[in-house]
Amino acid sequence: MLSGGKPVNFKKAVFLMENAYLNGSWSYEQFNTRVSGIAVKLRQMIGKRHLEKFRTAGNWAAFTYMTDSIEENNFLPFTYDFDHFLPDKDPTVGFVTKLLQTNKGNCNSLPFLYKILVEEIGASGFLALAPIHCYIKHKDEQGKWVNLEMTSGSFARDEWIMQETGVTVEQIKSGIYMNALTPKESIALVMKELAANYQFQFGTEDFDVTVCDTALHYFPSSVNLLMVKYEHYRSLLQQAKRQRQGDKEAQAFQMLKKIDEQLTELAYRSSSKDDYENWVKQNKMSKKS
Repeated sequence: MLSGGKPVNFKKAVFLMENAYLNGSWSYEQFNTRVSGIAVKLRQMIGKRHLEKFRTAGNWAAFTYMTDSIEENNFLPFTYDFDHFLPDKDPTVGFVTKLLQTNKGNCNSLPFLYKILVEEIGASGFLALAPIHCYIKHKDEQGKWVNLEMTSGSFARDEWIMQETGVTVEQIKSGIYMNALTPKESIALVMKELAANYQFQFGTEDFDVTVCDTALHYFPSSVNLLMVKYEHYRSLLQQAKRQRQGDKEAQAFQMLKKIDEQLTELAYRSSSKDDYENWVKQNKMSKKS
């Protein structure tokens, strides 16, 4: 898809990434049937309300179906899984396949499914990133960008996202956060998940860094990919130290230094997972109040 050998297909890329980790337990036909079934309902929602003439009809339908308790979704909207949202111990918490089965997801699977659904019905939605976070951008009827927080089912102003996630102006200018990702950048982001999941299952081998390097060619400002690549060489450095392999230790150190320099140029700052967990807990409390 990235090289142009096949058409860019976000839905298929997500399926291939997840099914690789799931050892082929899903079929693409099974996945596609679930998505197309929802798409039929979205088109019916648009037709029932005579919204076909509006450019954002598909965005409205997907957002409403996913976030509201309505007849079309059997009064079971997709919600944020406040109990399991970080993929540290189980990458499947951010899988669309898991979301389709449980109606619970995180800031990966919820915007991923939204993007899949709007593209399925011929509309458009774009992924956007913040520290340890992913959300949706799309254009309104006047052509202005709108931010959708699929984790809370709400609209969000740029200022709110910057305040809540700590994004700086320098990071926006460098292209690492809050920009609408291109179709190929979105595929590259899925490849980051593929590489990270491979590390989780098998450790650091040639495959995970090859995936990162391929994706970085099309998304060079992706700090997410750079951090997975950093983990690869950090692990190699530790291994070389244990085995007292001086040459390999020096090579790994040089690669870590190079990646660190790239991250610095992009104005990247590491984000605390503890801070993210506290932010999620605060959002949970605000939803209850």
